[in-house]
Amino acid sequence: MKFDVVVVGGGAAGVDAAAAVRRQAPDASVALISPEPDLFYRPWLVYLPAAAVPAQDLSIPLSGIASRHGFEHIEDGVSTVDLAARELALTSTGKRVEYSQLILAPGAPADRQRIPGGDEHAAFPCDPSEARELLDRLKELEEGTVAFLLTGERIGPGLEYAGWVARAMRAAGRNALHILAVEHDDALDRQFGTKAADRLVTVASAVGFDVVRHARVERIGDGELVLPDTTIGADLIAVTSPLRGPDLGLPAELLDPRGLLKVDATLAAPAFRNVFAAGDFSDVQGVGLELPKTWIMARLQAETAARNAAAALAGGSPVELDARKAARMAAISMPDVGGRTLFVRNRKPVVAGSWPLRLRYRMDGKYLSRYRDRPGATRPAA
Repeated sequence: MKFDVVVVGGGAAGVDAAAAVRRQAPDASVALISPEPDLFYRPWLVYLPAAAVPAQDLSIPLSGIASRHGFEHIEDGVSTVDLAARELALTSTGKRVEYSQLILAPGAPADRQRIPGGDEHAAFPCDPSEARELLDRLKELEEGTVAFLLTGERIGPGLEYAGWVARAMRAAGRNALHILAVEHDDALDRQFGTKAADRLVTVASAVGFDVVRHARVERIGDGELVLPDTTIGADLIAVTSPLRGPDLGLPAELLDPRGLLKVDATLAAPAFRNVFAAGDFSDVQGVGLELPKTWIMARLQAETAARNAAAALAGGSPVELDARKAARMAAISMPDVGGRTLFVRNRKPVVAGSWPLRLRYRMDGKYLSRYRDRPGATRPAA
């Protein structure tokens, strides 16, 4: 099989990239390779424990998206990528797929080994199957403590899980369950700033869970978080980050220490100008700031990578990621903590409450409507 552009990854970045290439290069042959049959809307994973969104509304069949947007969906994984030969191997069949331009957007799974003991003793609800497993384990608990460890590249989802779990438990009258968020290594301060982090603790309290600030977790044990001088007991421990890159057989010198592909401001790998990365798998360098691992940033990167892949097919020049737009996006945070939020800009708290989330829900609805072929929820239930 041979295509002008191959996109690896069926998440938001991959789907956006494939659709954008087809818009900008209508005659190009485009394939999206993903082992999953559906696009799963990962920002909504945090709503599963509270049943705030119907489960069927969290996913959209990739076959339908591919048909409507003019690309081919290959339901398989990628075992290796041969950059010199411009081909990759499919996981289940071993078949080779050739490409002219390659966009890598496979996401980044949880790094279960970064905190010792995590792989053995913690849940990592970063993908649909493990989010459902977390929900099942919550149903089994009648009392005790559920701890969400806030660490790594994405702090927001941990707060959001804690908030929606606390809200669901309170609504169900399950007051014997204590919901706790544990900040590791000043993660809240680093992402939101000290003043905003302190305000988020107040938001958490209003929703119904506690936050342990300034902890340093040395390891995760059986039913406990081990700190230098004490332990925090928990009947269920969940970690939503940190991240690591999937193994695609790429040369180590192209990857950062987390296994993410190093790319420049055009989203291309410097040594292979026909290879781009977008979303969680990208380590974008040379833009003057560290780009957060967020859904909206992944979509901005996907658009740039797609534009440059299409330009390369036509013999055009690449463009750089819009650094000013990226900086504006990076400056804003608005975690959905059980239906309440703190709007943060430039690491400073602006306003707290539920109404700022209307903007986020409108963006969710617009995105989902773009790819759905049937009506569905566009926001969590109140």
